Amino acid sequence: MRTIATLGLAFGMFAAIGYAENYTGKLIDASCHDQSQKNPADAKQNSELASCAATASTTSFAIQTSDGKVYKLDASGNAKAATAMKGNPDNKNATATVSGTMEGQTVKVDSISVR
Repeated sequence: MRTIATLGLAFGMFAAIGYAENYTGKLIDASCHDQSQKNPADAKQNSELASCAATASTTSFAIQTSDGKVYKLDASGNAKAATAMKGNPDNKNATATVSGTMEGQTVKVDSISVR
């Protein structure tokens, strides 16, 4: 009985991992992006605001895919992205691959790789 329960638990964990999706794109500052969406006229005047590139001081991250969609990262993803950005503060156009599951418009991050 114990073996069956262990196997069931193992299969359940692998199934959950199997549902994870990968998102690849530019790592951006989610707060900046939200602000630019509220004031599109201001964003056009300020190219730095319009680009919203993530920096080592960014605390709220999102990923912008090649098709222009923007997905915010959850708290765990923000922490992982911040650690990766602080490890390479000169990276002005960080590209990331995020593995996780979508919950609304937020990605619940399992892992993140920043280059």
